[in-house]
Amino acid sequence: MSEQESIRAILVDDESKARSILKAMLEEYCPQVQISGEAEDLSGAVRLINKEKPQVVFLDIEMPGLTGLQLLDFFNADEISFDIIFTTAYSQYAVDAFRLSAVDYLLKPIQIDELERAVAKINRKSITENQAQLESLKINLKEDAPFLRIAVPVSDGLLFINTNEIIYIKASGAYSEFILSNGSKLLVSKNLKEFEKLLRLSHFVRPHRSYIANLHYVKQLLRKDGGYLIMDDGAQIHISPTSRDEVIERMESIQLG
Repeated sequence: MSEQESIRAILVDDESKARSILKAMLEEYCPQVQISGEAEDLSGAVRLINKEKPQVVFLDIEMPGLTGLQLLDFFNADEISFDIIFTTAYSQYAVDAFRLSAVDYLLKPIQIDELERAVAKINRKSITENQAQLESLKINLKEDAPFLRIAVPVSDGLLFINTNEIIYIKASGAYSEFILSNGSKLLVSKNLKEFEKLLRLSHFVRPHRSYIANLHYVKQLLRKDGGYLIMDDGAQIHISPTSRDEVIERMESIQLG
């Protein structure tokens, strides 16, 4: 691998053994990654980033004191010119936030194929796209955030949509069509099942195999003909028998909340 193709990286983890294992894996399977420094806490990471100007930071989340997720608080959006690959054995809540924001992460114990896949994606994104992903992550990790932000693949990159702007998503073959509150529609090259996984922690439900509906935009629930949701834009979404109990339960929880 030539010098021009090498990738400068730093490792941030409070456990020296974890850093040693990751370093050995990178040396063996991703030799293009050159480790220019290691840090055991966030303050050390900030100093290293300012000094070494890495292209990627392998960042552990669970550290004493300030967590790895708080690294973003030390930099303005326009200062984040490096990729971050989070390493974690963290809660499902954080993993869901990574997925919503399309941010790269590695679950511990780290698997070789996942490490290689994450490294292959380094520097493929523009700085603007990387900044948008990390800003989205900051929003999605706030437990009291009024909405989440989802990364949606479009022809020239990623589009970040506030989930409170989505009325419903409709299956369209291998694609999904987003119906938004401003009246616009967006066709996305990802199937409905993928978005169901991403939105499962928010106010969305799948009343029918062809739809995901935002419960905040449900105007009325009709019980005739098996059941329908009437959305704020006038759309009628049939409720399948297998989804009826969940839909009613979720709607009641929204009303109670």
